[in-house]
Amino acid sequence: MEDAAARDDGDEVRRGELHEEDVVVDSGAFGEVHNDRDDDETHETTMFSMVDVRQWKSLLNAPRELWIVYALKILSSYSYFSFALVLVLFLSSEFGMSDVQAGYIYGLYGVTSTAFGVICGWAVDFLGVRWSLLLGAVLGTLARVVLSITRSKLIAIFVLLSALPFAESLGIPVMTIAVKRATNDSNRTFAFSFYYSCMNIAALIAGPAVDICRRVFADGVSFSPALHFSALRMVLVSSAFSTLLSLLVVLLGVREIEVDDHGAIRTFSPNRTNPISHSWHVLRQLQFWRLVLFTLLLMGVGTVFRHLDGTLPKYCTRVFGEGVAFGTLYAINPFIVIWCVPLTGLLFRHVESYDMIVRGSFLAGASPFVMLISGDRIWGVVLFIVLLSFGEVIYSPRVYEYTMQIASRGSEGAYTSLASAPLFSVKLLVGVMSGWLLENFCAENPPPARNTRAMWGAIGFVSFISPVFMLLLRSVIHPASPPTSSVSPSSSSSSSNSARTTSSTSTVHTPPSLTTHNDVHFFSNSTPTSSSRNFITASFFLFWFSSPPLFSTVSFSAFQYPSSSDHPFVSS
Repeated sequence: MEDAAARDDGDEVRRGELHEEDVVVDSGAFGEVHNDRDDDETHETTMFSMVDVRQWKSLLNAPRELWIVYALKILSSYSYFSFALVLVLFLSSEFGMSDVQAGYIYGLYGVTSTAFGVICGWAVDFLGVRWSLLLGAVLGTLARVVLSITRSKLIAIFVLLSALPFAESLGIPVMTIAVKRATNDSNRTFAFSFYYSCMNIAALIAGPAVDICRRVFADGVSFSPALHFSALRMVLVSSAFSTLLSLLVVLLGVREIEVDDHGAIRTFSPNRTNPISHSWHVLRQLQFWRLVLFTLLLMGVGTVFRHLDGTLPKYCTRVFGEGVAFGTLYAINPFIVIWCVPLTGLLFRHVESYDMIVRGSFLAGASPFVMLISGDRIWGVVLFIVLLSFGEVIYSPRVYEYTMQIASRGSEGAYTSLASAPLFSVKLLVGVMSGWLLENFCAENPPPARNTRAMWGAIGFVSFISPVFMLLLRSVIHPASPPTSSVSPSSSSSSSNSARTTSSTSTVHTPPSLTTHNDVHFFSNSTPTSSSRNFITASFFLFWFSSPPLFSTVSFSAFQYPSSSDHPFVSS
């Protein structure tokens, strides 16, 4: 337990008084940790006792930086999702690009985002959290304003391939680092789950907001004879405004701090070492290259999420009509995630991150095959998004945590930039793939004849590659811990928690299999049969948990009337 001095020190710093004697512990990793989970050993752990107010209290007592980051995540995610959802439509309608041309630009935007992300990872470690966020917010606001105003195709492409991806590379990885430093092992899993929910709150807002802008500003807005904004440009204006608000939030006061294993807040000094030597140090670490392989394998399942904004909008408008509310359909995904991610973070917080990632990827990777089976039916789109969402709930939040477990202290920027690379690098694959598939299997003006089943089948094949190879290469990416001698139930929890630390050498975080009797084993690794059975049980539980609010918003007439004029997602 914390001693009185540590509590007093932590309370004073939480009131905003950073002490000069607070110094950074010079170690490459988290050492032996005190974990509040150890205090639970005397209590029987059940599904319901884990939904504990102590987890929420730990977040409420966290430094203000954690909640500032949550606010930033909502604002920046709205900017990203609202923009991404209309990007290919914007390029085609405003600049006359074909499906293939718009797809190429969409893909190149992702490539440059990845390139800037990897390069800026080292800059983030050097600049620190505060200055990285400030610079990213300023550049992001300017870039989005230019995109919403310009009538020049060349200027739009230039901004898409330079200023905007550079700004985003200074935002997404930095916020992940800030969450890590504002938490410790006792509340980090739940903190990352809530962080992920914040992103999906923004996505839930962004989908309907796009539909509202398309309907309210259907005829556009004219500020002067020479300045006319279409509905899609108004979406970009709202995106720019959200980025501007994020700049104001950063100015509220983000400090360079970190929380130690006892909950005390200490100052944190950014890594000011020579960038070349720092890069060489990271490149020599074995866990970095394991993360490279892990990141590459995640790209397959990541394509499905990018098809939601790269392919689904054009597919919906061409198959179901211009009045289809594709933004509302898109919002089903964040709606489910918001409800279920915090719950899974609590229920499965003792389960290894890698296991959660693999199993969730199988579910998400298989989701496009629903469209192959259903054909052009709104209920098929709904079911596809629902299945994808449950897979995302299981695996995606753990990617953040898994990366932070591996990252060595002071090099988090390089690691998180690499981990976020799939979010953007898959855009090249999706952009090229989406443009070609739309032109050949879902053309705006046939011929060629539409064959959307083949289109979604191809998307499903690419996405399902990820979980298959992550399972086959588990021993390479996430080698198992050496077997240990028999451990008493009272000590197994402690050994599990101590194993969740990260080595300062080149070893990967590899917590042992969880065998404590107090853990909830929905994802038990005891036998393949019990593991599969428990996985299915957990999936049904999550489906049951979210189905009442979900299906209260979806008319069952959608399952009976597939024509665009009869289902609830199409406006006349």
